[in-house]
Amino acid sequence: MARTKRDVDPEVKRKQIEEAACALFVAEGYEATSMAAVAKAAGVAPNTLYWYYANKDDLLVATLDRLVQRALAQHAGMLDQPLRTQMSWLIKEFQQASKLISTVHSRLDRSDTIRAWHERFHDMLDHMLVHTMVAKGMSRAKAAMMATMGTYVVEGLLSHPHTAQQFDHVVSWLAGGERG
Repeated sequence: MARTKRDVDPEVKRKQIEEAACALFVAEGYEATSMAAVAKAAGVAPNTLYWYYANKDDLLVATLDRLVQRALAQHAGMLDQPLRTQMSWLIKEFQQASKLISTVHSRLDRSDTIRAWHERFHDMLDHMLVHTMVAKGMSRAKAAMMATMGTYVVEGLLSHPHTAQQFDHVVSWLAGGERG
């Protein structure tokens, strides 16, 4: 007997929806992407989205969480690499979703959901940077200061055009002058 779509594991369906949403948000932009377009791309009925997400902001946050978790899982396998290599990789990974980051910043004053996610992201990034820098021999005080500044610098790299040389200089500075 054929399985109905209701027999699909909810996590599998979430992944399917979030990947479709991510592709559309990056390609078409958040504002230009309707929930109906996401449903169509994910191969689900439009009302199905609302079983999982209260609104488009909730879907964006779920999409961002999925991207961040994927990047962090890959980053965990790089902890033996030089700090500069890790930071360069992580920033380049986030650059792939720079349109989503711009969307987050443009919606901070319009969405409590987006604002709360942004604050959690900053906290997570600060914690991860401090932990990584301390593990590479930087003092906790310097690492905390560098992480705070680094978070804003990283957002700048993700939001503004720059040359490869500028990128390399910024990443080197973030890594405390470390080469590698």
